[in-house]
Amino acid sequence: MANLSIKVSDFEGPLDLLMHLIERDKIDIYDIPIVSITEQYISYLREMSEFDMEVASEFLVMAATLLQIKSRMLLPKEMAAGEEEEADPRQMLVEMLVEYRKIKKSAAALLEMKANAGKYFARRPYFEGCVQRNLPNYHIRDLLLALAGIVNDEEKPTAFIEPQAFSVQEKMTDILERLKSVSSGFRLSDLFSVGSRGEKVASFLGVLELLKIGAITISQSEQFAPIYIFAKQGEQ
Repeated sequence: MANLSIKVSDFEGPLDLLMHLIERDKIDIYDIPIVSITEQYISYLREMSEFDMEVASEFLVMAATLLQIKSRMLLPKEMAAGEEEEADPRQMLVEMLVEYRKIKKSAAALLEMKANAGKYFARRPYFEGCVQRNLPNYHIRDLLLALAGIVNDEEKPTAFIEPQAFSVQEKMTDILERLKSVSSGFRLSDLFSVGSRGEKVASFLGVLELLKIGAITISQSEQFAPIYIFAKQGEQ
């Protein structure tokens, strides 16, 4: 390494230098050979052509940390009975390197996004110019009940009902028979108080047909008052 020209500014910090050494030698970050990596790290510091003490102090602190970890790793481990095994001296260093790697990858991704930003253009908001409406506030209970109603409707078996044919002629006869029994007439609305929709339509058409042929008359005392049906004189 005698011909290398290395600057402190080549690395963003001591962790960046350590990461460079680990990635270069394809070392498992969770099983760092602390003796070898410490020697390489210190060797790099010795070969630095520019050594700004203010900046390089961080690198020297890391060198001291590596030497401390190295000495703890080389010391013989003597454990008394019942004493718990000492934690790996490299653990804190490993955690720092893992966190640094995450940050470095995130920073690289942001730089890539920034570089590619010019390839895209911003589209105008899709909802621009739309009218804002204030909708009522619904609770989650209301939404669940609505959903339950949809599901229940979908699960209901389809019912097939035989269509019932109502003859207009028969309804005309029924109306005339009713008028014979009620000389004072009856309300038009009474014809539609019961029965299916088809029956009510047939009754309404029957009234129109009887008016057309002049068999009945209708009367209303005032606006919005009930409408009454009467038999035409001579028809009773």
